[in-house]
Amino acid sequence: MNLRRMFEKEKMWTYSNLLSFSRIFIGMFLYYGISRRLLSFSFFLAVLAVFTDFADGYLARKRNEISELGKILDPLGDKVTVALVAIALHYAYGLPLWIVLLIIGRDILILIGSVILIEKLQNVVASEMPGKVAVTIIAGLLLAYLLDWNFLKPLLLYLTVLVVLVSFFFYLLRFFKMILKSKLNN
Repeated sequence: MNLRRMFEKEKMWTYSNLLSFSRIFIGMFLYYGISRRLLSFSFFLAVLAVFTDFADGYLARKRNEISELGKILDPLGDKVTVALVAIALHYAYGLPLWIVLLIIGRDILILIGSVILIEKLQNVVASEMPGKVAVTIIAGLLLAYLLDWNFLKPLLLYLTVLVVLVSFFFYLLRFFKMILKSKLNN
């Protein structure tokens, strides 16, 4: 499928899409701030990233700007930012490498599945609640490492493993259901 054709009819430069896109750049600055152990700068950027994540969805619904591009940019912005922050926290604050690989591996597999579904279904499948819960718990874990909240780290590590696995299997099941449905409709 030609992605260009998919987006031809849409307004691409909406406020909500710009906020989603900006999160990728915020992620790059976050990586820099965390790797340099600039706590105040990094915390401010983390709050800004969370704000853009909530604001893009709110604006998309409020201003009727829900778009196929937005359905791609929002989770992509989340995934890129989370990956950059996790990698920086591993090197600068000791976030275990196995959890970094688990988080990034899940996101890569979800992205691959999303591309396959775009090709097969000719549209973008939106994120679902298990993925949003996973991102929230992962953000809590990353924040606990950034702020060195040792009392929360073990609990959030276990919760992160749980939500990453649950959300991955949810998306895997949804992927196979959608593939099967598309084959039955053809």
